[in-house]
Amino acid sequence: MIDAYAFPAGVRFALSDLDAAQIPVAEAAARQWFRLAARHPRATMSMPSAVVDRLWLAFQRHDREYAEFTKSAVGRPVPYPAAPGALAATYRFARDDEPAELPLLFRVDKELAVDGGRHYIADCGGRGECFPVRDTTCLQHLTGLGRATRGGAMRSSPMPPGAEGSGGGSACGA
Repeated sequence: MIDAYAFPAGVRFALSDLDAAQIPVAEAAARQWFRLAARHPRATMSMPSAVVDRLWLAFQRHDREYAEFTKSAVGRPVPYPAAPGALAATYRFARDDEPAELPLLFRVDKELAVDGGRHYIADCGGRGECFPVRDTTCLQHLTGLGRATRGGAMRSSPMPPGAEGSGGGSACGA
């Protein structure tokens, strides 16, 4: 049901910075997000993509359509995924959905060159320590709490919602 769903036309207004060929890619990433929510109803997750976040928030404003979709697809309303410390769990779930090194939900912002997008790499190449990559979050060095696995983490606490891979600094093991 999720894969066949056609988002309301008004939702595309939130993606007006994308061209016609990019919108289906953003919608596919949003469908991946909803599949994760349906498969893991009790899990706390974060929203790894800025473009999917915009689409999701626009979709919520279509009250009736959103309520019908979430009831049919997920069985309940989907709460806002504002748990940045749950990025590692979201990544694991997304890899179960799409067994790729970097599932669409994590690569869509970079793929579409979204302004303010969040960028990730599956592995920075560091073994035992995280090597910082500018404006990018290394997913290999996350723990379930959103902290780097090595001592002296580059960020010692979870980032605020929307901070992953933004702000010009290093975000390895965020």
